[in-house]
Amino acid sequence: MSESMYPDVTNPLTDALRAITGVEPPSYTLGAYSAQDLEEDDVMALQDWCSDNARPEWSTGIGIFEAAELMVSEAVDNANIPPRKALCG
Repeated sequence: MSESMYPDVTNPLTDALRAITGVEPPSYTLGAYSAQDLEEDDVMALQDWCSDNARPEWSTGIGIFEAAELMVSEAVDNANIPPRKALCG
């Protein structure tokens, strides 16, 4: 499958977090696919951000964070979006 068949996706983790919480995620999530793309301090701050913006209120920050990562991972696995390396190369 050629890259031209992929949608224009540049901020999948940001998009997933926005879809889950209904709130604009922090700018340091731009370009990220997962926690592996973030600095350690940003990962900790994002977990707090997820907790503060949890929907429903009883959900956990780590649960929201992992759900967003899973959304991105599954989209890559299903070829709905390009893998990270395809965007960087």
